[in-house]
Amino acid sequence: MQYHKLTNRQEKLICGETYHIYNKTVGGELLFITDIDYRYFLKKLERFIVPIAKIYTYCLLPNHFHLMLKIREEEEIPTLRKIDDEKHADYITRIFGNFFQSYSKSFNKTYQRQGRLFLQPFKRIKVDDEDYFVLLVNYIHRNPIHHGLVKELYEWRYSTYQTFLSKKLTRIDREEVLSFFGSLEEFVRFHEENKMKPGTEKYYLE
Repeated sequence: MQYHKLTNRQEKLICGETYHIYNKTVGGELLFITDIDYRYFLKKLERFIVPIAKIYTYCLLPNHFHLMLKIREEEEIPTLRKIDDEKHADYITRIFGNFFQSYSKSFNKTYQRQGRLFLQPFKRIKVDDEDYFVLLVNYIHRNPIHHGLVKELYEWRYSTYQTFLSKKLTRIDREEVLSFFGSLEEFVRFHEENKMKPGTEKYYLE
């Protein structure tokens, strides 16, 4: 396992690069209370983030989330044409901030809550090699088991694991992720054979 290589948690978000992005709530409060909240978060993800990034995988848990995505190339983000090159990373980071803020406002209004919902700033770590990519996909999908929410990967509805087993249309870049594993069969086999072993808990970020 190479989860210990996750070091710089405040890297700049650069076009064309892949990142593990994650955040949790203040004080361990709930981020999602009902199924509607999970689905609303994904709608916000589609609205704010899909225009600037390819979504590879995600897992939403009661008080935190994990995303792996690739920031789109500059030519794929029309709004960057109006911004100086050196300010592109700041702009992309601001989009993520707007995403979190938008969800937080709606959540607070729904549940008559006040104050910050997420810890700030959100964490982001570059995914810089294929082995790390494959391990991270598995790591993200196995979080619900690690936290005792389910016993099998396919039982958790709020991750992309089921998306990869489905043939339905999706915003997830399914084919590119599967290309790292070779096939869907190898993808499933890798997840089954690479379960977290005792002693690896320290590599879990949340």
